[in-house]
Amino acid sequence: MNNQIKVSVIIPVYQVENYLERAIDSVLAQTLEEKEIILVDDGSYDASPQICDRYAQQYPGLIHVIHKENDGLGMARNTGVKAAVGEYIAFLDSDDTVEPEMYEEMYQKAVEEDCDIVMCDVKIIYVDENRTNIVSTYPSEDIDLPDYIANGNNITYSVNKLYKRSIWEENQYEKMLFEDIALIPSIMTRYFNIGYIRKPFYNYFRRANTISTTFVGNMVDIIQSFRNFIDTSNPDYRDEVIYCTAKQLYWNMFQSRVLFQADFIELLKEYKKDFLINPYIAKDTKIRKLLDYIDKEVIPEKFICVHFYRPIPERYLEQIQTDFPNAILIDVDENYYPIEKLPKNIQTALEQGETAYVEEYIALKILYEQGGIVLSPEMHANLYLKKLRLNRIFFGFEDENELLTSCYGAIKKHYVIQALLDTYEANNIYNKAYLPLKERLRDFLIIHFKLNVNGRNQLLKNEIQIYLPSVLAYDMKDNENCCKKSDIQIPEGYELISDNVLKMWSDRLISNWNLYKQELNKKTPSGNKKSPVQNNLPNPDVFNYELDKRIREVMNNYENSTSWKITKPVRAIGKLFGRQ
Repeated sequence: MNNQIKVSVIIPVYQVENYLERAIDSVLAQTLEEKEIILVDDGSYDASPQICDRYAQQYPGLIHVIHKENDGLGMARNTGVKAAVGEYIAFLDSDDTVEPEMYEEMYQKAVEEDCDIVMCDVKIIYVDENRTNIVSTYPSEDIDLPDYIANGNNITYSVNKLYKRSIWEENQYEKMLFEDIALIPSIMTRYFNIGYIRKPFYNYFRRANTISTTFVGNMVDIIQSFRNFIDTSNPDYRDEVIYCTAKQLYWNMFQSRVLFQADFIELLKEYKKDFLINPYIAKDTKIRKLLDYIDKEVIPEKFICVHFYRPIPERYLEQIQTDFPNAILIDVDENYYPIEKLPKNIQTALEQGETAYVEEYIALKILYEQGGIVLSPEMHANLYLKKLRLNRIFFGFEDENELLTSCYGAIKKHYVIQALLDTYEANNIYNKAYLPLKERLRDFLIIHFKLNVNGRNQLLKNEIQIYLPSVLAYDMKDNENCCKKSDIQIPEGYELISDNVLKMWSDRLISNWNLYKQELNKKTPSGNKKSPVQNNLPNPDVFNYELDKRIREVMNNYENSTSWKITKPVRAIGKLFGRQ
């Protein structure tokens, strides 16, 4: 080891051409002279690699560059650690900066007190909001480790710390998002000599559209990060670790990543005992709110795709892998069940070529046995489908009159799914005529749960959630859509919407517009003449003429408006969706 190098500063680099020079310059400006800077280019395809090479040429012996294929932030840091020769290791994110005295003061502290780790405070710079906030790591420079784990700040950050080199001979980052949360808090429980300088040496620039502020499917890695933290931490600090995790869970569940709430609930269940008996949580009225969710049933992240005599479309598989990387796909083809294990009437239906009828029965059967979401091959799901897992059971309208049966979900062994399965066993007209599930479901919900067939959101008996067509069938560009039909090829930038759904939507917009005008009339100042409210209905012919006129205006707005963020719909007649 080169004893002249006191601190190795590792800077992972990926697509940061606008910020990289500032980061490097802040390390070059350090008052600590005995340092090295290791730039790990993680497969950037902007100007970042050229910037790295230019600095290496300009500062030979001080700046080293490693070019590698893209493999993620954690792997880039691991690569830098292997190349480092300093007594201590520091990490700097390539879009942040450090204050000039940071590494000299932290190194001096480490040497004087033989520290394994030295920490500092963090200045968060909210770029889009033009404001800053200094986050203190701990109230005192004398670290009480159990109290720090339970109540300290900045515990998950890699970048506000200086580490003894030997720590990285025993630890490394995993290939995942939130690799800091998975590793750094656990390290803090296993190395006891921790120093702290109460100065905001690290400048963290927080922007929109970064991994911490943008929802992506593999953001679910945060669940595994929490799991790693709990499982690899020093067991002597189990209560503190659980409480630290609970506080981060609270922030994620209710503020930062609400979309992933069902995933967080599953983690709560996994460590149920630890959360329920934790003494810190028992005393914290805010964090104790988590316990209200610990017994909540959520729909498991399983997708049931039944596809007899046809493959699953590539786009379907790609979307599941992208938005639901940890989901279980139950791939059901004609060979999934031996025909002799099916009920007699289902066997007969298959022999007579009633494939869709058999597919719908088998999807219901698997849903009852395992729970999950039935998602037909013609459907295109997106990340927002996660939020529907908070229901015990859900269905949706395809239009104003019909229910959708290509996307629906339920918890395991839900009684409604069992009751629907029972209808296939009876010797009745439904089964003799091979009645489709959408009609069977509609009649079942009308008879037993008083479903209103009107295409609107409904919650039946405070449990069975029925959604609008814009949630599970068509994307109306209202940020509500979770999946939509994708079996008909349409041009890029267009949306496929049936005539009756578009008319239904237009009718509601007109109704809302009329209500809005009525409210405006109510609020008209007394000095202004108010239009009298007519109690009598207008002439039907005049009303229908005005209605059609408004629908044409609304449709014209759809084609030309950018303010509503609505692209031109491609209206399709019903038969394109397989109707007779």
